[in-house]
Amino acid sequence: MQPTTVVSGQAWRRWIAVAAVVVVLCSVPIVLSLRPAPAATTADPQTLRDRMVASAGQAFQGYAQSSGLLPLPPLPNLTEITRPLSSRTEMRVWYAGPDSWRVDVIDGATERDTYQYQDSQFIWDFGDNRLTQVVGEQPVRLPRPADLVPPELVRRLLKLSAGDRLVPVEGKRVAGIPAAGLRVLPAGPDTTIDHVDVWADPSTGLPLQAEVTAKGGERPVFTTRFFSVTMTAPAARTVTPPSLDDVQVTDAPDLLGQISRRRRGGDLPATLGGEQRNTAVEGLTSAASYGDGLAQFVVITLPGRFGDQAFDRIDTYGADVHLDGGHGVVLGTGLLTILAVSTDRVYLVAGFVQPAVLRRVAADLARSAR
Repeated sequence: MQPTTVVSGQAWRRWIAVAAVVVVLCSVPIVLSLRPAPAATTADPQTLRDRMVASAGQAFQGYAQSSGLLPLPPLPNLTEITRPLSSRTEMRVWYAGPDSWRVDVIDGATERDTYQYQDSQFIWDFGDNRLTQVVGEQPVRLPRPADLVPPELVRRLLKLSAGDRLVPVEGKRVAGIPAAGLRVLPAGPDTTIDHVDVWADPSTGLPLQAEVTAKGGERPVFTTRFFSVTMTAPAARTVTPPSLDDVQVTDAPDLLGQISRRRRGGDLPATLGGEQRNTAVEGLTSAASYGDGLAQFVVITLPGRFGDQAFDRIDTYGADVHLDGGHGVVLGTGLLTILAVSTDRVYLVAGFVQPAVLRRVAADLARSAR
């Protein structure tokens, strides 16, 4: 079987232009009860948090749903990225370990399966009967439905929220398991998140449910939870991708690496909006995060026409920000806030922060570009 390479230089250029807006959203890291359960045995929220973060080695199989209520605009060509944040996603999951798992996303009569197998990922499109192999490292990548499975999303949220306050919440039964709960309360006042509630199996630490509630809201704007789950390893054949005669092969898209090599200019400022820049990825000067906990935001610099096209997409839906020596646009969804700034280059910013914070960031970026 001879693999077919599907990514050309021209396709790379189109893909970076389309993905420029979304790469910020995936850098940030981006967000129901059956009946009451007795209080779980793990009362200390820090201990429960540590068990959840360390649960990546726990095998499981289950059926999960995520539900988003974020009022995201219909950004062109980005439906697969924005739809999970504003609608329901159904997922079947088989997880043997960090390097061996499968997530099937079910959408009516169609199905799209993602496999992590050995050193590659495989994506099988049921409707087109097409299998694509993605090879190579993905230090920064676009979001995928597998990121919405409760254990994966909760572990990312808990790592992001390190330093925020933890308090216990009442246990509940999730997928038949009496789960222990904790609430993450942002330490700073500038985030759009009021709190994040998570529940886990107290014996294994496996996260079972997460709810994100925005400030001023009475109900979660994003929920992910299991409806059925067993703590058993799947059969090897279940997490092995299908064998097809024609397999398309593509390199893992290193989007920010491509952007860093194409852009010109210095590193991002040490402070933005009054927040310190965090440790950057080695060799990557085009992006950085600022702030602490859930109030962090991510900034990326985009070159040339890629930046211009990304700015135009945000400008279509956002509100103008007056700047000396530049043009800014801010787009708020009640939870995620997105900023685009155009000076001699284009900056994209996103985070769970108040629009006022990103307006200050816009002013700082405009000054730094002079």
